[in-house]
Amino acid sequence: MTPSRDTNPSAYQEMFVTELRARRESSGLSRNKLAAALGCTPQWISKVESFEKPPSEGLADDLDTYFQADGTFRRMWEKHAEVRKRGLIPSGFRPLIEAEKETDQVNIYEPLLIPGLFQTEDYARLVLSANRRPDKLEELVSIRLERQAVLDKASPPLIFLLIREAVIRDLHPDVILGQCKRLLDLAERPTISVQIVPTRARLFHPAGFQILGFPREGSIAYMEGTGEHGQTLTIPEAVRKLAVLFNLARSEALSAEESMALIRTHMEGA
Repeated sequence: MTPSRDTNPSAYQEMFVTELRARRESSGLSRNKLAAALGCTPQWISKVESFEKPPSEGLADDLDTYFQADGTFRRMWEKHAEVRKRGLIPSGFRPLIEAEKETDQVNIYEPLLIPGLFQTEDYARLVLSANRRPDKLEELVSIRLERQAVLDKASPPLIFLLIREAVIRDLHPDVILGQCKRLLDLAERPTISVQIVPTRARLFHPAGFQILGFPREGSIAYMEGTGEHGQTLTIPEAVRKLAVLFNLARSEALSAEESMALIRTHMEGA
């Protein structure tokens, strides 16, 4: 079967390919000769030029060096990669990712999964592998891990995380040790609080949510939805109701010390 052309390349990919062809042809180079000079195969050059494959970071750097293009190909590749990643993120989830970069406090209630900011790479890959195209998986994992950079900023946000006990208890055997250690390590940071809502708690809200505060703006909330198609809430009354629910959940939670002990119990019993 003949590989199909990408019917929706980004504008930056179009620019990359146009510039590649123009420089190759003006230099009198066939695909074979350019490939030999770059140390790749003519088939690779052909696939990039015909949009069967997107350009790679390495190709961009090699083209800049060979054509003395002063970073032209690198800049186009970076813009293309940024647009491509943005396109992989569900539209309802994008406002949350942007808001995470500016928030100074996050309250998270999670009844089903370890939230993205706290996931290990293995756990993220396991969660994201469900119903995903294999060729997109590593990019999605990379996007998720990149979000965690907010935890290591010079002034990271205060994060209060409430997790239902079942989330810890039901962790897959392949990831439970690493994921529990990740939670324990993060909980030692002065800006992060992790508390477990025990199974016995009389709390039945089925969906996870987050409330994000900002230094000079009103708070917003994010309510999870099926397939990460959640929604961002900005109406003050709606955000206030979730804040009340978060406080109710926290009143049912174990203390931070008890929560760490429970996580260690599940970790040691794995």
